[in-house]
Amino acid sequence: MDRRGENLIRPLMLAIGLHIILLSTFFIAVSPEAKTITPPPVVVIQATELTFAPSAAAEARAKQKQAEVDRKQREAEEKKRQEDVKKQAEEKKKAEEKKRLADLAKAEAKKKADAEAKKKADALAKQQAEAKRQAEIKKVEQAKKAAKAKADAEAKEAAAAKAKADTEAQAQAKEVAKQQAADEERKKAAALEAERVKQEKALEDAFKQAEAEARALEELKKKEEAELAVLNALASEKAAANVLDAMTTRITRAWRRPVAFKGGLEVYLRMALASNGELVDVRVVKSSGDVLFDRSALTAVKRAAPFGEVKQFDAATFEEKFRSLTVKFRPED
Repeated sequence: MDRRGENLIRPLMLAIGLHIILLSTFFIAVSPEAKTITPPPVVVIQATELTFAPSAAAEARAKQKQAEVDRKQREAEEKKRQEDVKKQAEEKKKAEEKKRLADLAKAEAKKKADAEAKKKADALAKQQAEAKRQAEIKKVEQAKKAAKAKADAEAKEAAAAKAKADTEAQAQAKEVAKQQAADEERKKAAALEAERVKQEKALEDAFKQAEAEARALEELKKKEEAELAVLNALASEKAAANVLDAMTTRITRAWRRPVAFKGGLEVYLRMALASNGELVDVRVVKSSGDVLFDRSALTAVKRAAPFGEVKQFDAATFEEKFRSLTVKFRPED
C-alpha cells in the first residue's frame, strides 16, 4: 500500500477505537446490578498500525484521483503558462505601443520643429523680399527724381537758350532796323554831298581864274595832305591789323570744341558789321569739310559779337576794312 492509503486508514481506525470506549462506558453506567458508583477502569488502548492489503478497486480509484490531481495541476500550470505568455504579449504590445507613441510624438515634434523652422525661413525670405522690393522702389523713385531733375534742367536750359535766341533775334532785328536807318541817313548824306559838290563846282567855275592863281598854293597843300594821308594810312593799317587780331582772339575764346573734333581744320568766314560793331551777318565762304566744325565757328562769331573795337575808325576806314571782311578761323589743335 502506498503512503496515501496509509494516511486514509489510520484516522479511520482511531475513530473506531474511540467509539468502542464510549459505548463501553455507557453500558456500565446504566447497569441495574450496580449498587455503587465506581470509577470506570482505565482502559489503555494501544494504538497500533493496522495494515490492510488494498483492493484493486481502491488502488485504481487512488490512481484515478491522483491522475485527476495531476491533470488539474497540469491544467493549472498550462493556464498559468498561457496567462504568462498572454501577459508577456500584452506587456510587449504595451511596450511597442509606448514606443510607437514615443516615435509618433518624436515625429510630431520634429514635424512641428520643421514647420516652425520653415515658418521662420519663410518669414525671413519674405522680409528679405520685402526689403529688396522696397530697395527697388527707392531706386526707381531716385531714378525718377534724377530723370525729372535732368528734364527740368534741360527744360530750363532750353528756355534760357530760347530766351537768348529771342534776345539775339530781337537785337538782330533792331540792328537791321538801325542799319536801314543808317542807310537812309547815308543816302540823305550822299544827296547833300552831291548838292554840295554841285554847288562847289558852280563856285569853282565862278572862281576859275582865282583857282589858277592859287594853284601853286593848292599843289603845296595837296603834297602836305598826301604825306599826312600816308602817315594816317600806315597808322590805320596797323590799328586795323591789331583790331582784327583782337576780333580773332575773341572768336577763338568763344569757340566750343565740337564732339570728335579733328585738329588741323580751318574755315573761311565772311562777316558783315555795322559801324557800331554789331554783327549784321556771318556765313561760310570756304568750308573746312566738317559741318559741325563750320557750325561751331559760326556760333563762336555770334557769341563774340558785337565788335566795338571798330568804332575807333573813321567811316572811310570802316567801310574799307570792316564793313565786310573775310577771316580765316583755325583754332589751335
